[in-house]
Amino acid sequence: MKIEVERLVQMKHFFNILQISDKSVKIILNKPSKLLMKNIHTNWLKYNHVKADKHQMPVFLNDRSPNIAYVPSVYGVIKQDIQNYTKDMVLEMDLNTGNPMKKSMLRLDLFIPQEEAMQYLIQWQRYRKYWWSSISTTPSLFCVNDFNYQNNSAHVEIVAQFPNGLQTVESLSCETHPNHKYGQLSCTLCLENALLVLLLDGLSNSQKDEYLRLHRKIAPFKISIALKLDKEKEMDNISLHKMATLLHYKLLSNNISTWLPNHSLPLDLQIKENCQMGVTYTGILEEETLKFGFLKLMSNSTKLTEQVHLKDFCKYASLKFSDK
Repeated sequence: MKIEVERLVQMKHFFNILQISDKSVKIILNKPSKLLMKNIHTNWLKYNHVKADKHQMPVFLNDRSPNIAYVPSVYGVIKQDIQNYTKDMVLEMDLNTGNPMKKSMLRLDLFIPQEEAMQYLIQWQRYRKYWWSSISTTPSLFCVNDFNYQNNSAHVEIVAQFPNGLQTVESLSCETHPNHKYGQLSCTLCLENALLVLLLDGLSNSQKDEYLRLHRKIAPFKISIALKLDKEKEMDNISLHKMATLLHYKLLSNNISTWLPNHSLPLDLQIKENCQMGVTYTGILEEETLKFGFLKLMSNSTKLTEQVHLKDFCKYASLKFSDK
């Protein structure tokens, strides 16, 4: 795992290396890493809500409300211990295992009738494995290992099957006690570990053009606005810069995560920068955009392009890329 972790932390768009030794590395998370973790966290919350709603199961934050009129037969409690990655906060990782020294833990506890405990464990390990597959570009990467039974408890892990070994991504455990009304099923994952596993998955699937294949659900940026400039047409270039800035803020106002690359670079290098960050689409503004009002929208995965008129672009983007 050491080679993979060293390769990951070299991703300059995502990490800044402060110190590296034979056993550990200290890094600072850049904006794309923080957004990726935020998207994983948000998607985790949404998915758990959908599945809990399917089972007509109320879910509480941190603890069951003491003021409810009745105690439901089945309910869930979400617990979140999230590290605050401010500008100066450092993340230290073990190079051999990829495990972070400080962890942001997400946990869903389900309180269920004891006689249905194993049924719920089997059902929810399927749900959780499916969730991991749904946010990866390699759904077959994840599998569930064998159940481990001890006394009144059962334990199972969801693992990522990398060529150099298995990496645990989530643990599920179920406990019952003879004198308790409820059994408890706990699903626990580490956000930093999820970040590294999904980035490693993206790197493993990267193409010759260095496109980091991240699932669009969790990609830190859905779209980037690139410019094709002509050095001899300064006024056109100024107009294109203003147009890119305007589109950038309009997309952000519609809750669409948007990236502006370094516009001083040639177009191909702007696109390369987008690909290295896992940006899903690139919108290209050029001289023809000023003349006819159309921009090119290119999929960074397939390199296929479509034309969209500027007046329709934000509405179209809201349908295509919205985080809602």
